[in-house]
Amino acid sequence: MAVGNSLFRLVLATTLLALPLSQALAAPKKCEAAMPYRGAEPISVVIPDAIASPATQPLPVAENLSVQFADLYAKSKATSLTVALANQDGPVWTETQGLENGEKLHYWASVGKSFTAVIIMQLVENNRLSLDDKLSNWIKNVPNGDLITIRMLLDHSAGLYSANEDPSVRTKDKGPLSLKDNIRILNKHGALFCPGRYWRYSNTGYLFLGEIAEQIYGQPLPQIMQTQIFDKIGLQNSRMLAVDDNLSDIAKPQPSDDQKADIRSPGPAGPIAATSSDMIQFWRAFLNGDLVAEETRDQMLSTLYPMFDNNSYYGLGIMAIQVPGDDGKMATWIGHAGGMPGIKAFVMVDPVSRQYASAALTGDGPASAIAYKMLREWQKTEGP
Repeated sequence: MAVGNSLFRLVLATTLLALPLSQALAAPKKCEAAMPYRGAEPISVVIPDAIASPATQPLPVAENLSVQFADLYAKSKATSLTVALANQDGPVWTETQGLENGEKLHYWASVGKSFTAVIIMQLVENNRLSLDDKLSNWIKNVPNGDLITIRMLLDHSAGLYSANEDPSVRTKDKGPLSLKDNIRILNKHGALFCPGRYWRYSNTGYLFLGEIAEQIYGQPLPQIMQTQIFDKIGLQNSRMLAVDDNLSDIAKPQPSDDQKADIRSPGPAGPIAATSSDMIQFWRAFLNGDLVAEETRDQMLSTLYPMFDNNSYYGLGIMAIQVPGDDGKMATWIGHAGGMPGIKAFVMVDPVSRQYASAALTGDGPASAIAYKMLREWQKTEGP
């Protein structure tokens, strides 16, 4: 299926990050001002009003989904796989295979950026932060930090190098980078482009967002996540990873080569371990306005920049993905991709039907294609 290949490339690109950007080769090290965007045309996504959805899931549908899950699990060659599906209301269908003794959670990599973005947007709602605030108000010595705004950190238009791409980091297992290490690496590489000019994915931008939240709250980010997200919407099987966290209850990365994968390394750029069911509950709450107001949610989706291909876009911590709809025309779904060596994860939401799919795996299988195919199988059987 062509869309499966496209979604797989999206997760792969999100994992590798180091995509060539010709404009960056001649980028100035110091910019005098933020610049107007001149990349490919952005899009916006409008979330329709909630529709009534079935409160229960007929048994035959669940049986069909289990058969589909088993088939995709076998074909993916993943060592473990978890999938969840749900309407806006009612029970969450979920199935998990391949976990070892004591493991109950999967790591969601960059899918967790949406959690960090929600924390920031809650601060904006409470007037404790502005999207137009400058990075230098909070963190010093960052290239063009006096021009980079909170909005640019959220939507990856700040022109920041992603410190995890540095060869000295990619080839050695050094564990999580400190804030000081990230700033040092950014200054070594300089700005990729003047803030606002183009789009390029940067994990370091989200590390800065986490640091800003900690400065405002005066608390560690895991504690903030617990209070502002997990406790608020009743997630019982989710947590943000700390740099010294015990990982025994999380499915272990299974790289296909000798690459190292410390899931604590991304920090606020990929902070969440959870069940696939809890991941659905987070996105339900997000669309419902239970984490941020619907107006804020819509703002996060009002300007989405083209990403790595012609079918994926990025807003304020949220991705949009264009996929073939039931009528043969392209439909736009939202969610987020994530991955690192030996781990892939994906969440996708059909905003029209308010139907959700989440998938995470260990190994090198295509979580994105699995989520899409499972959701399509369910829609085909049940109907939106």
